[in-house]
Amino acid sequence: MKKAFYFSLGFLMLIVSCSKPKDFYNEVGKGAYLTLVKTNNILLNAVDQASSVGMVVNSVGSPVASVNIYVSSINTLDQTKWKLIKNVPFSGATTLSVTNAQIATALGLTPGNLDPGSVFFLYNEVVTKDGRKFSTANTSSADLESQLAFNVASTWTATVICPFDAGGIAGSYSVVQDDWDGYSVGDMVQVTAGPGANQVNLSQVYPNGGAVVSPLLLDVEPATGAVSIATGVTFGDYGAYKAITGAGSSGFVFSCTNQISIKIHIIAPPFGDQGFFQLILQK
Repeated sequence: MKKAFYFSLGFLMLIVSCSKPKDFYNEVGKGAYLTLVKTNNILLNAVDQASSVGMVVNSVGSPVASVNIYVSSINTLDQTKWKLIKNVPFSGATTLSVTNAQIATALGLTPGNLDPGSVFFLYNEVVTKDGRKFSTANTSSADLESQLAFNVASTWTATVICPFDAGGIAGSYSVVQDDWDGYSVGDMVQVTAGPGANQVNLSQVYPNGGAVVSPLLLDVEPATGAVSIATGVTFGDYGAYKAITGAGSSGFVFSCTNQISIKIHIIAPPFGDQGFFQLILQK
């Protein structure tokens, strides 16, 4: 059940200015919530147990004693599905951080072996000095969290990434999935590095059965392994048509697990826009 003072917030919001959220809250509220001072990091290295995500928070309302940090593998307001990571003593501007190992342990996973690309949902629960607890599970997101003026820091995420290692990218890969060019699961293909420092060359993968016009290059963000592909590149000539990259192609190169996973947008004049196709390769 929602706390009564948050219902009053929703009503009074119609007549009280939100330009000064702290003053507003102290006038009409009796609980406490956290405000975001800054975000330190939201990316978690899949294979580094000490890798961490974190934020700095402050509080508004009743005096805060500590903060419970919970995690879930799904985004949910059902607190029975949250797993407690730890309790953090609160004293003014306070840093909240959790590590790869702490998230994995709370969820019964293997530390340092998280799945790249997965997202974990983190929940901050305020514990006031008089013992009351406030989180997104028992407050009104419509009346409080969704109001930008309040700058509420009740939920956050940890996205698991895998930093790019260009030195180990080249070699033979097994096809796990190919929605475009006719490879079967288990077929072997060759991937090369470059020519740029953070590029992967798939010109020996696509076009299969066609002629290379320009190499199909993956531009990789070194810190995360996230992939982008330039738009308008004619990477294959199949005789009856040419294959051209469309906007929005994306994916990941997971160096730590030796996997390349992309969705490539393909346009094939004169047959038009073909949509997005999944390609997954495993070394």
